[in-house]
Amino acid sequence: MQIERIEQALQTPVMDAVIALSERVQTLQDNPEGRIYTAYRAIDQTLTLGYCDNMDAIGEQLLGRDFALLASRRGTRREQRLLLLTLKEIGIASSYSDNCFNASPNTLSHLRHLGWPLGKLKPGVNSINKRKRFNPER
Repeated sequence: MQIERIEQALQTPVMDAVIALSERVQTLQDNPEGRIYTAYRAIDQTLTLGYCDNMDAIGEQLLGRDFALLASRRGTRREQRLLLLTLKEIGIASSYSDNCFNASPNTLSHLRHLGWPLGKLKPGVNSINKRKRFNPER
Protein backbone atom coordinates (compact mmCIF):
# COMPACT_ATOMS: atom_id res chain seq x y z
CA MET A 1 0.00 0.00 0.00
CA GLN A 2 2.85 2.40 0.81
CA ILE A 3 4.54 1.65 -2.52
CA GLU A 4 1.34 2.47 -4.43
CA ARG A 5 1.16 5.89 -2.75
CA ILE A 6 4.78 6.61 -3.61
CA GLU A 7 4.19 5.59 -7.23
CA GLN A 8 1.14 7.85 -7.46
CA ALA A 9 3.05 10.74 -5.90
CA LEU A 10 5.86 10.37 -8.45
CA GLN A 11 3.65 10.10 -11.53
CA THR A 12 2.88 13.82 -11.83
CA PRO A 13 6.48 15.12 -11.64
CA VAL A 14 7.70 12.39 -13.99
CA MET A 15 4.98 13.16 -16.54
CA ASP A 16 5.73 16.90 -16.25
CA ALA A 17 9.39 16.19 -17.01
CA VAL A 18 8.52 13.96 -19.97
CA ILE A 19 6.18 16.60 -21.40
CA ALA A 20 8.76 19.37 -20.96
CA LEU A 21 11.46 17.28 -22.64
CA SER A 22 9.24 16.34 -25.57
CA GLU A 23 8.19 20.00 -26.03
CA ARG A 24 11.86 21.04 -26.14
CA VAL A 25 12.78 18.36 -28.68
CA GLN A 26 9.74 19.15 -30.85
CA THR A 27 10.49 22.88 -30.74
CA LEU A 28 14.12 22.34 -31.69
CA GLN A 29 13.06 20.07 -34.56
CA ASP A 30 10.47 22.59 -35.79
CA ASN A 31 12.90 25.48 -35.62
CA PRO A 32 16.47 24.21 -35.99
CA GLU A 33 17.82 27.75 -36.47
CA GLY A 34 16.54 28.99 -33.09
CA ARG A 35 19.35 30.24 -30.84
CA ILE A 36 19.68 31.65 -27.36
CA TYR A 37 22.43 34.22 -26.90
CA THR A 38 24.23 36.60 -24.57
CA ALA A 39 25.48 40.03 -25.61
CA TYR A 40 27.49 42.48 -23.52
CA ARG A 41 27.82 46.28 -23.56
CA ALA A 42 31.01 47.42 -21.83
CA ILE A 43 30.12 51.08 -21.35
CA ASP A 44 27.48 50.31 -18.71
CA GLN A 45 28.32 46.62 -18.10
CA THR A 46 24.94 45.37 -19.29
CA LEU A 47 24.05 41.90 -20.48
CA THR A 48 21.19 41.14 -22.80
CA LEU A 49 19.88 37.57 -22.80
CA GLY A 50 17.81 36.67 -25.80
CA TYR A 51 16.40 34.29 -28.35
CA CYS A 52 16.32 34.70 -32.12
CA ASP A 53 15.56 32.81 -35.30
CA ASN A 54 18.20 34.65 -37.35
CA MET A 55 21.57 35.42 -35.75
CA ASP A 56 22.64 37.69 -38.62
CA ALA A 57 19.68 40.03 -38.15
CA ILE A 58 19.99 40.16 -34.37
CA GLY A 59 23.74 40.75 -34.65
CA GLU A 60 23.13 43.96 -36.59
CA GLN A 61 20.56 45.14 -34.05
CA LEU A 62 22.94 44.44 -31.18
CA LEU A 63 25.80 46.30 -32.84
CA GLY A 64 23.51 49.27 -33.36
CA ARG A 65 23.01 49.39 -29.58
CA ASP A 66 26.77 48.89 -28.88
CA PHE A 67 26.37 45.29 -27.70
CA ALA A 68 28.92 42.63 -28.60
CA LEU A 69 27.70 39.07 -29.04
CA LEU A 70 29.51 36.88 -26.49
CA ALA A 71 28.07 33.45 -27.10
CA SER A 72 25.07 31.59 -28.47
CA ARG A 73 23.83 28.06 -28.75
CA ARG A 74 20.88 26.22 -30.16
CA GLY A 75 17.83 26.78 -27.97
CA THR A 76 14.17 27.72 -27.75
CA ARG A 77 12.11 30.78 -26.92
CA ARG A 78 10.64 28.78 -24.04
CA GLU A 79 14.14 28.27 -22.64
CA GLN A 80 14.72 32.04 -22.66
CA ARG A 81 11.37 32.72 -20.96
CA LEU A 82 12.13 30.13 -18.28
CA LEU A 83 15.53 31.71 -17.64
CA LEU A 84 14.01 35.18 -17.26
CA LEU A 85 11.38 33.82 -14.84
CA THR A 86 14.04 31.99 -12.85
CA LEU A 87 16.22 35.10 -12.56
CA LYS A 88 13.22 37.09 -11.37
CA GLU A 89 12.33 34.42 -8.79
CA ILE A 90 15.84 34.37 -7.33
CA GLY A 91 15.82 38.14 -6.99
CA ILE A 92 17.93 39.31 -9.93
CA ALA A 93 16.24 42.41 -11.28
CA SER A 94 16.38 43.45 -14.92
CA SER A 95 17.76 46.88 -15.76
CA TYR A 96 16.59 48.54 -19.01
CA SER A 97 14.17 45.92 -20.27
CA ASP A 98 13.01 42.43 -19.34
CA ASN A 99 16.04 40.79 -20.95
CA CYS A 100 18.77 43.25 -19.85
CA PHE A 101 20.74 42.77 -16.62
CA ASN A 102 23.75 44.26 -14.88
CA ALA A 103 26.80 42.07 -15.42
CA SER A 104 27.46 41.60 -11.71
CA PRO A 105 29.45 38.60 -10.46
CA ASN A 106 26.26 37.31 -8.79
CA THR A 107 24.28 37.44 -12.04
CA LEU A 108 27.09 35.81 -14.02
CA SER A 109 27.41 33.06 -11.45
CA HIS A 110 23.70 32.26 -11.64
CA LEU A 111 23.76 32.30 -15.44
CA ARG A 112 26.66 29.85 -15.48
CA HIS A 113 24.87 27.53 -13.05
CA LEU A 114 21.74 27.69 -15.21
CA GLY A 115 23.70 26.69 -18.32
CA TRP A 116 23.25 29.95 -20.22
CA PRO A 117 25.89 30.63 -22.91
CA LEU A 118 28.34 33.29 -21.65
CA GLY A 119 31.44 32.60 -23.70
CA LYS A 120 34.63 33.84 -22.04
CA LEU A 121 32.97 36.53 -19.91
CA LYS A 122 34.41 36.22 -16.40
CA PRO A 123 32.62 37.04 -13.13
CA GLY A 124 35.23 39.74 -12.38
CA VAL A 125 34.00 41.88 -15.29
CA ASN A 126 33.38 44.86 -12.98
CA SER A 127 37.04 44.98 -12.00
CA ILE A 128 38.13 45.99 -15.53
CA ASN A 129 37.29 49.68 -15.00
CA LYS A 130 38.95 49.77 -11.57
CA ARG A 131 42.36 49.00 -13.08
CA LYS A 132 42.18 51.95 -15.48
CA ARG A 133 41.36 54.63 -12.92
CA PHE A 134 44.70 55.61 -11.42
CA ASN A 135 48.24 54.49 -11.92
CA PRO A 136 50.65 56.21 -9.46
CA GLU A 137 53.74 55.27 -11.52
CA ARG A 138 52.78 57.49 -14.47
